[in-house]
Amino acid sequence: MLEDICYAYFGSLGRGLLKIFRGIENDMEAANIRLHPEVYLSIIGFLTYLTSTFSLVFFLLWFFGFFPFVLSFPVVLTICIFPPVMTLLMGISMPKLIASNKISGIKNEIPYASMYLSVMTSGGLSPYASLLRLRDTELLPKLKEEIGRIERIILSTGMDPVSAMAKAAKDLGLKEYAELLLGYASTMRTGGDVLHYLYSQTESMFKRMALRIKAMGDRMSLLMEGYTIIAILGALGIYMVFIVSLSFPQFQALPPETFFFFSFVLLPGVSIAFLYFADAMQINYPISQWKAYLVLLGSMPLGIFILSQTVFPYFVKGFPVIPIFSQMPVILRDILALNEGCEPALGLTIGLIVISLPMAISDRHFSEAEKGILEGVTSFLRDLVENRKTGLSPERSIQSLADRDYGKFSKYLKLMSAELSWGIPLRKIFDDFKSRVKNWVCLINLYLLIDTIEVGGGTEESLETLAEFAEQTRELESERRAHLAPLFIVPYMGAAILTITTMMLLQLFTNMSLIGGTQIAAKELTEMLITPLILHSFTLGIVTGKIVSGRISAGFKHALLLIIVSVFGIYAATHIL
Repeated sequence: MLEDICYAYFGSLGRGLLKIFRGIENDMEAANIRLHPEVYLSIIGFLTYLTSTFSLVFFLLWFFGFFPFVLSFPVVLTICIFPPVMTLLMGISMPKLIASNKISGIKNEIPYASMYLSVMTSGGLSPYASLLRLRDTELLPKLKEEIGRIERIILSTGMDPVSAMAKAAKDLGLKEYAELLLGYASTMRTGGDVLHYLYSQTESMFKRMALRIKAMGDRMSLLMEGYTIIAILGALGIYMVFIVSLSFPQFQALPPETFFFFSFVLLPGVSIAFLYFADAMQINYPISQWKAYLVLLGSMPLGIFILSQTVFPYFVKGFPVIPIFSQMPVILRDILALNEGCEPALGLTIGLIVISLPMAISDRHFSEAEKGILEGVTSFLRDLVENRKTGLSPERSIQSLADRDYGKFSKYLKLMSAELSWGIPLRKIFDDFKSRVKNWVCLINLYLLIDTIEVGGGTEESLETLAEFAEQTRELESERRAHLAPLFIVPYMGAAILTITTMMLLQLFTNMSLIGGTQIAAKELTEMLITPLILHSFTLGIVTGKIVSGRISAGFKHALLLIIVSVFGIYAATHIL
């Protein structure tokens, strides 16, 4: 085993690192890394030794002149120092990063776990026994890992469950998690009302989550503003510098190669970075809808093929083409009566529309379905409570509600009712629903319903608690959408301004060159300036969708519309302004 070899030969190094980085033991405990700190640090020491050996060999090869190219001493020093230092720092920080990611996941899951504990406790189950039941679900993956850690603490130390839960809460360092478990432990020891405590704690957590959603809306606004400044104003500034520098060929501040790198590499890279920032700052659920992306398997190859026929030939001389496809941008240019040089931009428009349109339709279909199912599930739970008050059993109440209209959820409810009449267990019915629906909020609500019926028989009180929390969850989702919805306006305005301003600057420069008697390659200049605008609009739409809706798939709709806005901007600048 690797850890045995590393500890045998690098154990002293691991012990030395442990004396320097004493806090790593707590980080490893919180990250659930099942290694002794000395063994883990021995592995990091071994990897650092390997990268140091590589750096030494590289330095000796450079020093004795074995390289066919020349490298300056600062470059060589950077190459030699960077790998071992980064290996050591990444190894030391990895437990903290894993723990941080775990804390982020648990922070999103803990209100629903608290809701689960409240509902199960109202059905007569103890909170610790309720936690153990969560080991069997994939809906709360981070909490599932934490429950496994609590069990290991009990088995390895002999602690009672209440003390083990308190220790686990202290090790992790998450305020909401600590309040829930430490408060439960304190209430148990003092003989207080555990159910009332869990219920009030859950109410408090949902209120805090509502505040988090509002704060997330503010953060997303700042992120969109920052992205707009870089993607719109920054791009506009670079375009202006490039156009102006063409007037002074002997003092070019921005050569065409640099402009090409900025347009086709740097700006898309910035967009990818903002996608990561948006994902890190948003509240993400453990399960998401991925079926919407399946259409990319069909649209992506077709779109790339169209791009190879309508865009690549203008930048790669001699690129093989099929005339019927390569003439599409020329025909579209003639229809719109645009200037020569717009062909690759129009070809890029056609290719990206082929990629984006099916994806936009797919995302709309699945998102509308998920929204309708969530509304239906929430209404169904409220009606189930009222039916339960009439004395019907939970199973009979579900069957009696099957004929009501719950929108997108109705067909699933009818299937559940039929399966109940066939004698299929509730757990199997839920697994079947889970395989068909990928909305996490719907799944957690129905999982709570099934467990409530199994544990407490679906009493009125437990179902009432479940229905109230489901309604709170729906309100949180509504607030989440309401806070983020207005953010999409800015990119549309920015894309139109960027396109029209660039076209006007291009026309101004071309006219001034003609007046001054200077010959410029207007067609090539148009190709170089206009084509990146379409790609930039596409990436702008993807980032907008991610920031506003929390889904990359939603960005294809905005990308499609922003591409159309950019083409209209080119047309307006050519014929109207």
